[in-house]
Amino acid sequence: MTEYPDPADLLPYGHPALHVDRILTHRPGALTAVKAVSQHELGGHAGSARPARLPSTLVLESFLQACGLLVALDAGDEGSDRLLVFGSARNLRFEGSVRAGELLVHSVELLDTHEDTAVFSGVSRTGDGQTVLTVERAITLSRPSDSLAAATSDD
Repeated sequence: MTEYPDPADLLPYGHPALHVDRILTHRPGALTAVKAVSQHELGGHAGSARPARLPSTLVLESFLQACGLLVALDAGDEGSDRLLVFGSARNLRFEGSVRAGELLVHSVELLDTHEDTAVFSGVSRTGDGQTVLTVERAITLSRPSDSLAAATSDD
C-alpha cells in the first residue's frame, strides 16, 4: 500500500478548516481523498430526531481541498511556496447528502493547466457509492504564498 502525506502537511489549513482526512490514491492528474464526517463536528448529538448532515458548502469546500491536494502532489517541491485560491465552479449538481458517521469520498481530475490556473472536474460520493456532488468545472488560481502577507500588510 502506498503511503501519502497527511493533507495537513500539504494544505495551509488546520482544524477546523481542514476538510480532507486522507489521500487514498494519486496519480498525475487524478486523486481520490476521503473525509470522515463526525456527529461531533456537525454539532448534533446521538439522540437527535434527524441525523445531522454536512452542509453543501462544506461538501464543496472539501472537494476543492482535494483539488488543492492534487495540485500540491503533482507540483512536488515546486508547489510548496504556493497558495491555491478558489476561482469559480460551474455546473455543480448536489444530488444527495452525507450524514454524520459516513465517509465523503472525492474523486478529482485535473482537466487543464495554464500558467497559474488549473481546471478540475470530479465527483463526491458517500462511502457506499451514493453521489453527493458532481462538479463539471472548478477553477483555481495559484499565487505565491507570501502574496497574502503582502496584501494584508498594506491595509
